Amino acid sequence: MLTKKVVQTEVDPMLYEFVLKTAKSKGLTLKEAVREALRAWAAQEGDLSWDPLFDPAWGEKARKPTDASKVNEVLYGRKKR
Repeated sequence: MLTKKVVQTEVDPMLYEFVLKTAKSKGLTLKEAVREALRAWAAQEGDLSWDPLFDPAWGEKARKPTDASKVNEVLYGRKKR
């Protein structure tokens, strides 16, 4: 079941007007602009240590050696010259 959370905050009138004007110029509603800003902030500032893609151990030597000599053949259907 998908649930949503409501986030509410207070901003000064100048910031509100600036965000509203910017959102309108981009064809967004205020709600869409705030969601986009939250996503961008979280992506920039968030901790991705839980994600295996960003695991520093990923760069360690592989347990099994890999052979990239057949990449062109597999990807493009042609043998390396």
